[in-house]
Amino acid sequence: MKEQLQRIQQKLSQAKAADKDLQVFGASSHKYHLNPPLTEAEVLAFEKKYGLQLPECYRAFMLTIGDAKAKKSDFIAGPYYGLYAFGTSLDSLLYEKIETYLKAPCNLSPDMTKEEWETLSDPLLPSEEDEEDDDDKYFAERAKVFGGLLPLGSQGCTYEHALVLNGKYAGRVVNVDLDLAQPKFAFEANFLDWYERYLDEVISGQLLDDRPTWFGYHRGEPAEVLLTEYEHTTDRKTQTDCLDGVYHKRPPLSEKVLDRIETLISLNNEDRDFLIEILCQSSYERAKPYLQTLVTEKPKKVFQFIWWYAQDHCADWVPAVKELLPTINDEEMFNFATYLLTEATDNFEEDILPFTNNVNPRIRLTAYYTLGKSQKKEQYLDTFIKGLQETDNDVLRTVIQAISGVKDERLLPYYKQIAKRFSKDEDYILSNLKWALEPFGLTVEEARK
Repeated sequence: MKEQLQRIQQKLSQAKAADKDLQVFGASSHKYHLNPPLTEAEVLAFEKKYGLQLPECYRAFMLTIGDAKAKKSDFIAGPYYGLYAFGTSLDSLLYEKIETYLKAPCNLSPDMTKEEWETLSDPLLPSEEDEEDDDDKYFAERAKVFGGLLPLGSQGCTYEHALVLNGKYAGRVVNVDLDLAQPKFAFEANFLDWYERYLDEVISGQLLDDRPTWFGYHRGEPAEVLLTEYEHTTDRKTQTDCLDGVYHKRPPLSEKVLDRIETLISLNNEDRDFLIEILCQSSYERAKPYLQTLVTEKPKKVFQFIWWYAQDHCADWVPAVKELLPTINDEEMFNFATYLLTEATDNFEEDILPFTNNVNPRIRLTAYYTLGKSQKKEQYLDTFIKGLQETDNDVLRTVIQAISGVKDERLLPYYKQIAKRFSKDEDYILSNLKWALEPFGLTVEEARK
């Protein structure tokens, strides 16, 4: 442990130098600041106050890592927005009765099933049967969910990471959500391994990425190691975790790794689609032959992969999109088809028009939204007028938005009908109608007359 602590102290300086512009998510909050190390007396006082014993990995970190000359701050260097300063933000998970909750048994485990989590957390969900102002009951149930956890830091919104204080998994880090999404344990064996991995990924540039990185939610070993383990295990969860870890490496992956991925794809196993996705985000050219095969059986996946990882190559897929469009009835697949079309060509209108008559209102909505991107939408005024008579409010709002800014007297009678039809701003119809009427010099009230 002593050698690891020395490495961490050195890597903190390296991480700060590697991220001198504070580009890593949350770094602008903590700025790689370190508080002075704690004294043994300070740690003992904390443990005595709350009736617990801190895991040795976290205890040693707080006693050793720091800057003796620094001024104390609320946050210190660490994942996301930084680690909470020692002994602070203890109520971020538990709200009150901290002394009771911190020493309560931790009921979370990395192998917890969805059903087990729901059984544990469901009592915290609002219910009509709940007794009003029964705070004791609520906090007792909350202790079962978040007890035995020391808050470590915030990931933003309702997400936090915490240290398990007792039980079989004491010393491990777990990611939790105050809105009760199922917790996700970090894969590292203890706090120090988790923290050192963070520094390694800052130094290597892995976390200097414009994609969401979600540090600590995926395995961190090198891609080569993960693929070897994937090939030599039959446990499905381990296999899934390995590929998930490879997927979340910052692309492009090395040619050697991509060679191995292509070999695995050729075996046509149950992870083929995911392997093609991993290949696509690193090398479109290498993935293209596999995408051309996959598009005949799973076109939605291919459209998604192109949009997510290879937008510069949308034009390659216009013929496939146009061929498949008449058969599409899945709204998500239609969405991605429209993304590729509008990115790759200026002549998409005739392909989209039939979908304004689709029985699925979500597909009609997307069709009108897409037509609204046209540089020649005035040519399709009859179609938009049909849309202004929609009975589905979401579609109607989209039609108004799509045609807003076009000043054509043929639109005005239909705008007036909408103004009379809605007495209040239901689903933001009138808010959007207000902007559509501006080119005509009318207000919604005037249009009703």
